Order: sequence, then C-alpha cells, then structure tokens
Amino acid sequence: MLIQLFNWLPQMIYALVGIYFYFFFRRFMTLFSWKRKAWPVVLSVSGAILCVASCIRLYRFGTVLVLHILVVNLVMDVINILIRRSKSKEETRKKWSILYRSGILTFVLVLAWMGYGYWNIHQVSETIYEIQTEKPLKEEVEILQISDLHMGTTMDPDHLARLCEEMGKTPPDLVVLTGDIFDEHTSREWMEQAAEILGRIPAKDGVYYVFGNHDYNRYVNHPAYTPKELEETLEQGISVLADEQETLPCGVTLMGRKDASVPRKSAEELFQEVNSDSYVVMLDHHPVDGEINARLGVDLQLSGHTHAGQIFPMGQISYALGINEQNYGMETKGTFHRIVSSGMGGWGYPVRTGGCCEYVRVRIKEK
Repeated sequence: MLIQLFNWLPQMIYALVGIYFYFFFRRFMTLFSWKRKAWPVVLSVSGAILCVASCIRLYRFGTVLVLHILVVNLVMDVINILIRRSKSKEETRKKWSILYRSGILTFVLVLAWMGYGYWNIHQVSETIYEIQTEKPLKEEVEILQISDLHMGTTMDPDHLARLCEEMGKTPPDLVVLTGDIFDEHTSREWMEQAAEILGRIPAKDGVYYVFGNHDYNRYVNHPAYTPKELEETLEQGISVLADEQETLPCGVTLMGRKDASVPRKSAEELFQEVNSDSYVVMLDHHPVDGEINARLGVDLQLSGHTHAGQIFPMGQISYALGINEQNYGMETKGTFHRIVSSGMGGWGYPVRTGGCCEYVRVRIKEK
C-alpha cells in the first residue's frame, strides 16, 4: 500500500499544482470582461497545463520558476485573507483586490529573486580558512580547493582561465579538485580545455583530483566522454586519486576517495597504510563519514557536493532531514576539521539563491 502511494505521489502533486494554477489564472481572468464565457476556462486550463508541463523534468529551471511562483502566491493568499478580515478602508481593499487578482506582486518578487540568483551565481569569491595543528609541518601549508564547477552551466573556458590566473597569483602548495568539476552537460571540447587550464595552476606539490557523482556521466544516455577518457585527459597535467594516497614534500599525506555513489574502499581500509604522525588530508566529494574519519585520525577533510543548497532553502532542509552531514563551511571535532565548499558554479540551472560561489584557501600551520 505504501509503495503504491509512493508511486502515485508525483501524479498527485502534479494534479494539485495544476488545480491551484487553474484557479490562479481564473482569478486573473476576472479582471477582464469576456464576451464568450468559455474563454476564461480555456485559457486557465491552458495556463495550468503549461505550469505542470514545466515541472515534469524536475531538475530544470522551469520547475524552479513554477515552484517559486507557487510558494510566493500562497503567501499572497494568506495576506489576502488577512486584509479581507481586517478593518481596512473599502478603497484600500479594492486596490489590494486588483493587485492580488493580477498576480503582479508575485511575478515582480519572483523575477527579482531569480534576477538576484542569476547575478549571484556569476560572482566567484575567495574564502580563507586558517587551521592550527600540533603535528610537525616543514612550514605553513596552503591548499587551494576548487569544487563543483559543473563546467558549462555558468562558466566557459575563458572565464575559468581568468579565474585560474587570478588564483595563481598567490601560488599554493597544492591544488585539490574535489569533484563535479564537469558533469553530463559538459562538452568534450570544454572538458579538455578546462582540464588543461586547471592543470596549469602553479602549485609546488601539484594538482590533485577526485571524482564527484556527476563526473561519471551516468545521468545521460549518450555521454560526450567516458569516465576513463576523462581520467586519461586529466592525467596529462593532474593527478587523479581513486582510493589512493600520496605523501607530499610539504609534509602532508593526501588521501583521495572514489565518490560515495560508486563502490569504494572503506575509510578503515584506506587508513591502514597511512602514517598517522603526518598531517592527513582526506579528499571526498560527499561530506560523509565525518565521525569515522575523526576517529581514524584524519586531520582535514575537504568536500563539496552540497552547493550550500544553491536554491534557498534546500540546503537547510537537506541538513535538517539528515540528507547531508554538513551543508557548508568548517566543522571541528577535536583535532578533526571538515570544510565543505559551496563550489565555483552550479548545476542544472544558472541561478543561485542559496550561498555563494567560491574557491577556498586553507592555511595550515603548527601551533
């Protein structure tokens, strides 16, 4: 019974959305005089069908737009009830009634919010974290983290090259790319160009890469390249770590995990060959296994994946429901630190109303 209900849930939601928008458009039609009474019904049904059709493909901008219109207009419904029950002047109620039925306030607010989201996703800032450790380091170590670029959604190779040039003006000890740098919509040409650009960032101890769930190109039937072809392209200037570790000249032991969406070794298996006296940095696209990594002796975990929600308030909802262990920022448990980046871009639609786009610098020094 529960399974059948779950299977029918999307259809039920679509039906409710369609019914709501039918009455939304009927309300708008009351602003006009119609010679034929059938026209308001026909236009309202057409508008409702168009709204539902825009939501069929969940991870598209049309869905985001329709859901925002729905939520804002529900708020307007509540305000309308309050005004109608208030002791406002009759003239005030009439003016509000016209605004309410036209839906103009809803559309202005949603378009302004989406406009902000479009502007926000094209702003890339630098975020700096400073960490102290009791473990011996040869000198202060600086790590540059780039995550969740989703090449092609909001950034082309020229824009990426300008950003990488800016980042390279202060060369870090190492660069880490923590997954979803590409996705199923990245063309092979842009993938190759981006790999070459990222591999050029000056770093004393090299550039390292771990796969994210979108890097595997599993969400389309005809991907532009395979994961193997991506890895071979990256390896021309970037070291790919897939459940592997490497001890670097700066004194850091770098561990790179396969993405949590594919079969991979456990953290315990990976840690068997690690010198726990060295400063251990774990690269894992998903912000998972925090308690396990802390217990094993990982000093720093660098992750992405969450986009800090990208569309507000999805990040907060995901965290509250336990879908993500951490939404954004740095979390500390004893000597263990985990940094989750919001990423340099976005996925699915070119708007970001939750969080910001960033690259991260982590500066580690002895106490």
